[in-house]
Amino acid sequence: MSAEHNAGLVRRVYEEGWAYGSTEVFADAFAETHVVHWHDIPPSDQKRTVNELVRIVRAYRAAFPDLRVSLDHLVAQGDHVAVQVTFAGTHTGEYEGFAPTGIASSFTDMQVMRLAGGRIVETDVPSGGLAHFFRILDGTALA
Repeated sequence: MSAEHNAGLVRRVYEEGWAYGSTEVFADAFAETHVVHWHDIPPSDQKRTVNELVRIVRAYRAAFPDLRVSLDHLVAQGDHVAVQVTFAGTHTGEYEGFAPTGIASSFTDMQVMRLAGGRIVETDVPSGGLAHFFRILDGTALA
């Protein structure tokens, strides 16, 4: 697939899937078994099926019902797409056992995705966005 196609697919993941909860885009965008390299979680937990990705997005949007997603930068070259994305919202719903904190916060994350056969097969998340997310959940993030 072309870099333009890959960029459009990744854009849909954020602008339709994350921003508006249109999770059907995940079945179109991701390979059935997708590997996420989050440096904050062990390698044994890094494989995600499409259904698991959808569950994560739905749970996140339920915990942050006012979620706003801004795709700040997107660069596509060959089979890789890099994004800088900002998530903002207020933690007013439960997230996997974490009670609402009422904290309004935002964080910016960087992600690099590799595509094969027109689908995202691998995502590298080298930035600290996930760590900030958990500080929101446990109430230690600055509002």
